[in-house]
Amino acid sequence: MANTKYIYDPNTLSYIPVNKSLKDKFKSFVPYLVAGVLLGVTSFAVVALNFKTPTEKIQAKENSDMQKHLKILDGKLAEANKTLDDLITLDDSLYRTLLGDKPMLASLRKAGTGGTDKYTELKSSTGTSEILDTYQKLDELFAKMNVQEGSYKELFKKTVVNFDRMQHLPAIIPIANWDLKYIGSGFAPQRLHPILGKVRPHEGIDFVAPTGTSVYASAEGKVSSVRNSSSFGKVIEVDHGYGIITLYAHLSKFKVKRGQKVKRGEIIGLVGNTGLSAGPHLHYEVHVNNVEVNPVNYFFNDLSPNEYKEVVAKAESITTCME
Repeated sequence: MANTKYIYDPNTLSYIPVNKSLKDKFKSFVPYLVAGVLLGVTSFAVVALNFKTPTEKIQAKENSDMQKHLKILDGKLAEANKTLDDLITLDDSLYRTLLGDKPMLASLRKAGTGGTDKYTELKSSTGTSEILDTYQKLDELFAKMNVQEGSYKELFKKTVVNFDRMQHLPAIIPIANWDLKYIGSGFAPQRLHPILGKVRPHEGIDFVAPTGTSVYASAEGKVSSVRNSSSFGKVIEVDHGYGIITLYAHLSKFKVKRGQKVKRGEIIGLVGNTGLSAGPHLHYEVHVNNVEVNPVNYFFNDLSPNEYKEVVAKAESITTCME
């Protein structure tokens, strides 16, 4: 009786029972059926996609942690490679040049791990591409380190053999109490001259310092010139042998005479502002076989690799020289 439905008949003023056909009943049920199916499917999908067993959760966390550590390790490897590359550059462009040697052949630098494939089993595993890549980077780093270690041993032997030559290399900063912040314009093919207003080569490096600051001989040698120049002012040149000459310009006072022998670190003059100069400073040059070279490449007794890079960057950033 509860399932029987009625409609009101205004003619008889009474309720008349309504009997639906099976088809009508089915049509009225369909919307509820569809809604129920959709709700069920949606609920199942949400549960299925988000549900993880305790083991799966642990594995997911371990995998996430491993990815983080691999990323950190990759960054450390890149940093170590950069440092090693800097040492290799100094080796080829500086240390070997100082010893009159040629840079190491590129073919020797590219020392691969070679041999059989050590990672055959690892390659067959799934999800190990990042680990394999890290292993290979480590191998390359160790190979480069071994080559560089051999190079340093070779250079040490040559240093012992060429001890006298090393004593005559301009290996120190030529002013007292120097500071990186007081470095002026560096060696460059073009620099603006502050007095002449012209762009021309700057064949040395400027050290900004107060008048009267001590100037040191950068290596053993013999004073070959003590003179006054219209452009460089008071100038001293020291011949160190082996085709190497150093020049110290814009001095305020001479402390040596022509023909005098000097040792590395001996005071030879004082910083000044003579000649075409925009202020008190020392202009310092290094000539090798009558060719001007970058003096910074010879400061190996006073500069660490990081300081060397800082000096080069500082000197190159200044576009106007002091003379």
